[in-house]
Parts: sequence; C-alpha cells; structure tokens
Amino acid sequence: MNILVAAGGTGGDLFPAIAVIEQVRARLGNECSVLFVGNPHRIEARIVPELGYQFAPIPVTGFQGIFHRSTPILPLKIIRSILAVRSLCKRHKIDVILCGGTYISYPAGMVAQFLKIPMMLLESNVLPGKTNRLLAPKASAIVLAFNESKQYFPTTLHSKMHVIGNPVRQSMLVDLPNQFEARVSFGLDPHKPTIFVFGGSLGARSINHVIAESAAVLSAEGIQVLWQTGKNYTPPSILPNGIICRTFIDDMASAYSAADVVVCRAGGGTVAELTIVGKPAVLVPLPSAANNEQEYNAKALVNAGAAIMIADKSLNDSFFKVVTELLASPAKIEAMSTAVSALARPNAAKDAADILIKLAENQSSHSTREKR
Repeated sequence: MNILVAAGGTGGDLFPAIAVIEQVRARLGNECSVLFVGNPHRIEARIVPELGYQFAPIPVTGFQGIFHRSTPILPLKIIRSILAVRSLCKRHKIDVILCGGTYISYPAGMVAQFLKIPMMLLESNVLPGKTNRLLAPKASAIVLAFNESKQYFPTTLHSKMHVIGNPVRQSMLVDLPNQFEARVSFGLDPHKPTIFVFGGSLGARSINHVIAESAAVLSAEGIQVLWQTGKNYTPPSILPNGIICRTFIDDMASAYSAADVVVCRAGGGTVAELTIVGKPAVLVPLPSAANNEQEYNAKALVNAGAAIMIADKSLNDSFFKVVTELLASPAKIEAMSTAVSALARPNAAKDAADILIKLAENQSSHSTREKR
C-alpha cells in the first residue's frame, strides 16, 4: 500500500495526518510505504524526516492577499506543484492520497482527480477550510471532527462524510503522568494552582504579551505559569517565582498534566487534545485565521460547558479576572473537565486509518478487475 500525504503549513494540519499514518503503519507495518509532500520552509520539512518518513518538497504557498508580492507567481507555483505531485504519484505507484486540508493539499487533490486515485480529506475545524471545500466533490471520503461541519457542504456530499473526531497522535492517548510528578519535573511547586500557556510552534503574540504583563500579579496571587513562548518571542530576562518559561515543550502530556487550566489558541488539533486530556481551557481564537475557524471551534467547546472564550482584542482587559476566578472555583474546573472529556474521540486516528486502508484496498481490487 503506497500512500501520498499532503499536509502541513501548520502543526494543526500536519499532526492529524501523522496520527492517521501512525495507525496505518501499526496495522500494515512494512507493507505500507508513505511519502509526504509539503512546503520546504514550513513545519513539515523538519518534523516529517525526524519521524522517519519520506518527504518531497513542492513549491506551492498560501494566498497572502491580492497585493502581496508572491501573488502574481502563485498560479505558476500551483501548476509546478501539480506536475511534481503527478510525477511522484506515478513513480511511487500511489494507491491512495491523504490530504490535511490547507493549501498544501490542493495540488495533490487535483492529481487525485486526474489520475483517478482515491483521496481522503481531513477536516479538523468546525468551519471547513477553503481548500477542503474545493476538493470535497473530488474526495472519496471526508473525515470530520465536528458534526456541525456538515452544514457547510452540499447535502449531496454527506454520504461520504465520517464524523469520527480529529485524529490525535498515539503519544497523547496514554494516561497522563501524575500531576505532582509532572509539576516537579518542570520545577513547579506541586501544591500551587497552575496554568499551562502555549500558542503553537511560533507562539501567539497577544498571549505571550499578556503573560509577560501579568506575570508579577499572577505570582503574587500564588498562581504558577508553565509558559511555552514559541520561537518568535523573547520573554523578559527576569521572571517572578513560579513562572516557568520554555521556547518549546516536547513532553506535552506532562505539561497538560501539570495544569489545572490551559490557556491557548483554538485550532482543531489543540481542541482535540484538550478533549483527550480532559483539561478545561481559556481559549483565545486566532483573529487572523483565514475563515475565523478558531472562533467556531472555541464556541463548540464553550457551548458544551468545556471552555471559556476570550476574544484576542479583549485579552489584556479580561485575562487576569477570568483566570483567577476560574482557579478560585474547583467545582467549576471539575465540571468543565467532565464536559470537555465527554467530547473526546480517542479512536479517531484508528477509525480514519481504517477508512484510508479500505479506500486503497478498493482501488487495488478495481485495478485488478480492469486488468482482467
């Protein structure tokens, strides 16, 4: 079984696809060959080879706006990417294509149509992205994280949709470490209320800013902060007691375990992880997201009683009050934890892998019949 994966640009697009592939490899072992394509300058170019998968760069980039200097050559990049993916599919005898949903997926989706290769789309957000909406009619299967997403697609496509949740990597499906030990491992006091703050691999400017501004008063209130800044932010050189700062945190399971409350963006992957680990959150949707999809994701958790949402523009005014009031109410934290855990779909990656394998098997059977 030869699989081509087109996913990347962000971790939220890449990691669900990796989660599916992990499950496929667990099922098929050496009988499965996987090739990822993506942007040579984005997260996939580093993560995919580190995990031992083949990676082939393609030149496609996202649309940056009508007046951006990259816009005039974008059509050429798309054409070159389509030709590159087409060549890769023929050379590697690809049986099935898995698309993560951002601009990286578009050339692969077009090739799937041209070469009649079955394609599965992953949609991590409540509001589907533009690429997935364009590719949906060409897809053989569409995996949805939220049932609400169906309303944004034509009803004629609903029969090939599978609402199974957002695939999460196996490393997040294990039991969380003991909270006492997790806090100690980060140099935190195991007995003090703790928030875990992060904004993705690059960080979130507004979240980083409000933590820097609030660090002293949080520390004075006895609140600890485990703070992942991302690589695009330099924190203050001196921080109060109980404010532990890291550029990256590899052991996310321990970071989640250490926290009473998580403060973060509301990407599809992050929301799925919160449901798996059962942590209540203060969600700050990214305002510059292309379709405002993070606000839709956040509202889904808020409506379930699993999170509190603060608009990015209101963060400076609301953050301290919201966090301190929440930490002062263990009953509310417990209720939110129960609510967020009820939304978990821990088998999403396995279920998506089953669908992908079935598509490839059907394609193989069809090809065999045609040869006869």
